[in-house]
Amino acid sequence: MTEPEHLADVPHRYLDSPVPDDVRSRWTSWDAAAWRRSRHLAANTLYPPDQRHTVRPPAVLCPHHRESWLGYRNMNFDPVSANRWPGHPGSPFIPVGRDLARVREERRCEWDEKASAQMRLIEDICLSGRSPQCTRPSPVEDCSPA
Repeated sequence: MTEPEHLADVPHRYLDSPVPDDVRSRWTSWDAAAWRRSRHLAANTLYPPDQRHTVRPPAVLCPHHRESWLGYRNMNFDPVSANRWPGHPGSPFIPVGRDLARVREERRCEWDEKASAQMRLIEDICLSGRSPQCTRPSPVEDCSPA
C-alpha cells in the first residue's frame, strides 16, 4: 500500500485556479503534473515550466529502474548550447526565424516532454514485471506452458 501524500504542502490554488481534491490527493503524480501544465497553457503560457521534478518515483520501482528513472529526471536542457534531444554535441543549433529565445524555449519544452516520456516508459517497463533488468523478483505470474 502506498503512503498518502502530505497535503500540508499542496496549495489550495494554483495559478489562480482552485486545485481539485482529486489532484490535491495525488499532487506528486503524473496526473497532477499534467493538470498543472494545463493550468499554464490555460493562462497562455506557451512554454510551461518542467513538471518532472514535482513527480515522485513509484515506491515499487526496483533499484535498477529507479536509478534510470532518476537519471532521466536529472537530465536537463542546456540553455547555452540549446542542443536538441538527446543533447549530444553533434546536435546542431539551427534556428528557425530570428527569435532565438523562442527557439530555445521550444527546445527546452521538447526536452522536458521527451525526458518525462522516458521516465513514464521506465515505470511501465518495471511495473510490468517482465523486464530482464529488474533487480527484484517479478510479481507477475509465470507465463510458461504447464
